[in-house]
Amino acid sequence: MSAAPWAAHFGLVRTPFGKSIAARDLFPRQAHAEAIARIGFCVVESALGVVTGDVGAGKTVALRAAVAALDPTRHQVIYIANPAFGTRGLYVTIVRALGARPRYLKAELMAQAGDLLAAETAERHRRVVLICDFSERPCECPPRPASLLLAA
Repeated sequence: MSAAPWAAHFGLVRTPFGKSIAARDLFPRQAHAEAIARIGFCVVESALGVVTGDVGAGKTVALRAAVAALDPTRHQVIYIANPAFGTRGLYVTIVRALGARPRYLKAELMAQAGDLLAAETAERHRRVVLICDFSERPCECPPRPASLLLAA
């Protein structure tokens, strides 16, 4: 049985417009290419970037395409799909993504995250790209974990 009745009607084996489309197979729109270029600029310059737009405009798709273009030997991508867990949860996610066991006390955890991020750059020569995707949060203004992370 297929995922949707219309898929069987048209002889499709999978839903054609899901989130599993490879970046190379995306429709090449001007706005999409511009978003990818701006995200790439933020990565190269180690800058903080914010991608905004209406629901369905392609923000997450542009992020996926920009990440697909990164060299995995030179970039460590940490993707947080719904950062609704506060600053401690953000630090825990970063520490776990970098392969360590998070410390219990928040001050120690913050220092641990900073040390791991510095080691990633200095020892492994890899740039960490932190992506917080707020797309799952309806209407309300999201908290500012990225600015809190930069202030730490």
